[in-house]
Amino acid sequence: MPENQGANLKNRHDSRQTVVTVPSESGAGDEVIMSIAGHVSRAMLSRYSHVRMEVNRRALDEIAARQRAADETNQREAQQRDQAAIRPQSALVQ
Repeated sequence: MPENQGANLKNRHDSRQTVVTVPSESGAGDEVIMSIAGHVSRAMLSRYSHVRMEVNRRALDEIAARQRAADETNQREAQQRDQAAIRPQSALVQ
């Protein structure tokens, strides 16, 4: 194989990795990415997708932040329900 042909194949492979990785890192779904790249299987998608560790870390941080916010909201709502239940009982005692 001529040297420049090997470089051309490498560039195509790198381009395909970029076409798959960038939308994946941006949050696009697998079906969309597979359609763009022309993949018919998740195995082929996995071969070309190279989501960077930093992107994984940010995604996990976002999930954790959303979970904390949901937990705080649930805790506040539970406290409000408890306080609302206590108020009518204290009115009966008086």
